[in-house]
Amino acid sequence: FIHLGSSDEYGDNISPISEIQRESPISPYSFAKVATSHMLQMLQRTEQFPAVILRLFLVYGPTQDKERFLPNLIINSLRNNDIPITFGEQLRDFCYVNDVVNAIFLSFDKENALGNIINIASGDPIKIKEMVIRVNSLIQKGKPLFGSIKYRTNESMSLYADIRKAKKVLNWKPTYKIEHALKETVNWYKENGSY
Repeated sequence: FIHLGSSDEYGDNISPISEIQRESPISPYSFAKVATSHMLQMLQRTEQFPAVILRLFLVYGPTQDKERFLPNLIINSLRNNDIPITFGEQLRDFCYVNDVVNAIFLSFDKENALGNIINIASGDPIKIKEMVIRVNSLIQKGKPLFGSIKYRTNESMSLYADIRKAKKVLNWKPTYKIEHALKETVNWYKENGSY
């Protein structure tokens, strides 16, 4: 059983976040993810239930829900809209969906992964502002309005993963470079008329 957790489970922990850091959920969603992770670990210990917990950090790619950050940015850029945004100083860890899928498949056959929580991320933080600039440069349209939105209350300014455990336990590492992955993602939204 592969459970897909979320980086939100860590709350406001200091980055780079490793799996040994105590969770600090800040929403019902992240609390439910933590509870599920702990229940699966208990079942694995007591009943030998074959569970692996993959804790995902900002997955992106083609077909993602239009309300998410990157699809929303891409669609508004393709429409040549003004794009209200914060100053974009937040550090985030974006992971391409194909890398996530590879991690899931590797998890099936790794006995030493059972009962473990494993971060799946790029391990390479990037500022939100830099992502906006990259998308804008690929599309050549859209008008980012940096600083026109305030940061959220209690906004985490740094959320990125330590992925050493994934490398050791799953023999996994991200293989898709952000330039290529972003281009594939943008092209999918262009080709599918999703704007």
